[in-house]
Amino acid sequence: MELRRIIEVDHKEFDEVALEKSWEWLQDPELKRLTMAPEIDKESQRRWFENLKTRKDYYVFCSWQGDKPIGVGGLKHITEKDAELFGYIGDKYYRGKGVVADMMDFCLGVAKNVFKLESVYTILLKNNTAAFKINKRYGYEFEKDIDDNRMMMRLYL
Repeated sequence: MELRRIIEVDHKEFDEVALEKSWEWLQDPELKRLTMAPEIDKESQRRWFENLKTRKDYYVFCSWQGDKPIGVGGLKHITEKDAELFGYIGDKYYRGKGVVADMMDFCLGVAKNVFKLESVYTILLKNNTAAFKINKRYGYEFEKDIDDNRMMMRLYL
């Protein structure tokens, strides 16, 4: 899908710099709420990071603008058929500048061409209108309510 892009970004391996920035970003209560991120301490985050290299069910990348990390995205719960797509723009300056479209295109490419998935799904807060709109623009369809606050949307690749 072609959406408006204001800046160019690169997508790279989730490294130590991305790990530190993601810790910082997820301390923001609004981002933490929108991403439904669980409470975690630095030691648990470090263990998660160190286990990434051996996990086959998780793929994560960091989006960069020049030498500055600005967001995180990826796939989790990867199976032979599908995975949960996730992502967020951590650096508030880059929100609304087309970075999400770049991240979505990259992640969908990985899902389709690397993992050969049939579909991806996303779980979002029902009141997260920005996430709902971008998912609809990409062709995601409502699949089910998870509870009073969350829903699942799916895109067949």
